[in-house]
Parts: sequence; structure tokens; C-alpha cells
Amino acid sequence: MSLQPVWMKVYFMTLVLSAKYVRSMGWSKPRENSIEALLYGIEHADGVEMDLRLTADGEVVIHHDPRTPNGLYPESSDYSEISSHSDLFEDLLSKENFTSRWVDEGRFVCLELKAPHPSSGAGGGWFRGAAMRRHMSELMQKVSQMIEHESVPVSSTVFYSFDPYITKVAASHSGGYRHARLMPKLRQWGGWNIQRAAAFPSFVATSVPRMLSRQRKLGAPMLPLALEYLEGWTRHIPIGTSVGLKGKGLQRFNEIRKGHPVYVWPAPLDIEPRILDAGLSCISDAIDSNLQYPGGAERCMRPATMPEIEGVRMPWNEISEGDRKDVVRRWRKRWSWSTTLEELERISTVNTLPWEAPRLIGHRGVGKDPRTL
Repeated sequence: MSLQPVWMKVYFMTLVLSAKYVRSMGWSKPRENSIEALLYGIEHADGVEMDLRLTADGEVVIHHDPRTPNGLYPESSDYSEISSHSDLFEDLLSKENFTSRWVDEGRFVCLELKAPHPSSGAGGGWFRGAAMRRHMSELMQKVSQMIEHESVPVSSTVFYSFDPYITKVAASHSGGYRHARLMPKLRQWGGWNIQRAAAFPSFVATSVPRMLSRQRKLGAPMLPLALEYLEGWTRHIPIGTSVGLKGKGLQRFNEIRKGHPVYVWPAPLDIEPRILDAGLSCISDAIDSNLQYPGGAERCMRPATMPEIEGVRMPWNEISEGDRKDVVRRWRKRWSWSTTLEELERISTVNTLPWEAPRLIGHRGVGKDPRTL
């Protein structure tokens, strides 16, 4: 059995809705994970998500797939060989209009660390082991040092990875930044169908309550969660308590998570309002500042960093301390956060928000490219 039908349905629904806007307004979507896409995403949304890899010559590149369009593995290539397909993380950080929003305006950035494909020979190849741990350690250390140099707040970013080494690596090389595990584990090798078929036994065995328990034990500040666990018939597949986005399923979910931050992907436009209304964050493939919800309902792309103050949305970094406290109290009451009000107020500064705040995050900047995994 494969999860592909549900994934493909929600993904192509997002593409179709986005395409309608593109045709009507002439908007040209930037390449995923490009500096252009990430600049657009962090300007118009609450934050962005990106994928990071380490090249053979030690450069950190923003790239998702195990190979570039010209067939090269980033981890076994020098940056000069793949520069036309991947941007440098260092170059992104040099953009003041990116770092200022991240550091000073409360935007959030999810950093996914990618393990190399076994056929690249990097990280021990098919044998992994200590070589993979060294590879992931070097990648995390380089990235954490870069963002620490930019004074990125600890509560404004998270590392995560499908690679299980991330927990051991983070203990020594995260620089104090926090991390989470992506589950169920997706292997680096194989296409869409093979990866998800291989992950299916783990999907069946890993219910949402079990994932939350594991993440809490890791000290993870958030739970990255596939939509299949919350919507459609697939939410009933994992062994254990099923949860959902409405009715008793949502009630069970709220009782289990107790306000623990959850980031949902994919988040198609027709489901996005329900995800946000449930107090969850969305990782969206439809980041377009003029795109509205189906039916024409107005869409706020910065629900966290532009909260509503007396009927008017205002930038988080421009509202008063009193208004910030009022917003946090309102959020805490609405979604039954377990974190104490004192701790929430301590975290909530002019440039940082509570971990629990429901955000809209741009997946790979403005959304994934159709051809990618």
C-alpha cells in the first residue's frame, strides 16, 4: 500500500489553485530553495523552510534533491560544478532583507539537514556509520556557526532531519539551537513511490501520540507532522489513537499535544484555515501574497507575525509590550497551551514569538517545484 494518492491529491490541488493565480496575474514562481524564493517567502509569510547540504569542498548549499538537474550529487561535487542549480547558504545570509526579518522581526526558519545519497560515496556511502555522523556533524556545525554569527535567536529557528544521527550530532554541534526528528524516516535513495513504500511500516507503527512522546523526550520544540496523520482515511492507519482536524479527532489531538507546537505539511489552501484555526502551523507550497482561499475568502499570510490588535493586523515587532502580552494571553487561552504565562511572556520579545504561535511557513521559500521529490 502506498500513501501516494493522498499526497498527490493535496499537492496537485495546491498546484492547480496556484496556477489559476499565475495565469490571471502573470506571477512567475521562483525556483524552490533559491535566494529569490526565500527572500519572497520570508517577506510575505511568517517564515520559510529550506534544505541544506554539504558539498565536497565544504560549502553549505540550499538544495533538496539528492542530485542536481544535471545529475550530480552535491556531496561529491565542488560548488563550482553545481552553482547554476544551487545557491549558497552564506550568500542568503548576506542579504540584509533576509537576516533582518529573521533576527529582528520575529520570522521563523526551519532548517532541514539532508543526508547524502548512498551512491554519492559521501558519509560512508551505503555503509554510513561513523562517516555519516562526521558528515552530518560538519554540516550542522557550519550552519549553527553561521546563524550564531548573525545573532539569530534560539527561538526563531529549528534544525530537523530524517537522518537519525541528528540527535547525537545536535548534542555537540547545534550551538545551543534546538532540533527535531522527521518521522517516519524517508530514505535518501529511490523515487517517490519507493521512498514512501519503504516508510509505510514505520507510518503504521508510529501514531501521533507516540511521535509526540518521542519528540518531548528529545526536547524537541516542535513536531513536524505529515497531513496524512490528520486528514483523510490515512489518519486511521497508524496503530493507536487517531487524531484529526475536526470533531472528536481534533479534541483528542488537543488533549494529547497540550499546546505542543505542530508544523503540518503539506497544507493545501482549502485545508490551511482549519490547520491554523486548530492552533497548528502550516508549511505551505502556495506562498503568494495575492492568493486567496477558495471561494474568495481573505487570506492572512502572517497570522503570527501580524496579529490582530483591536481589529487591525500589526507587525509583531511594532506593537507595544502590553499588546504583545495581550496577544499571547489570548492565544494561550484559545489553544490551551500548557506553557506558563510567565514563560511565554519571557520568550515573547520585540523580535521573538512563542514556539506555540501558529505560523504560515513557506516550504522551500514559496513552494516546491513539481519535478522534485
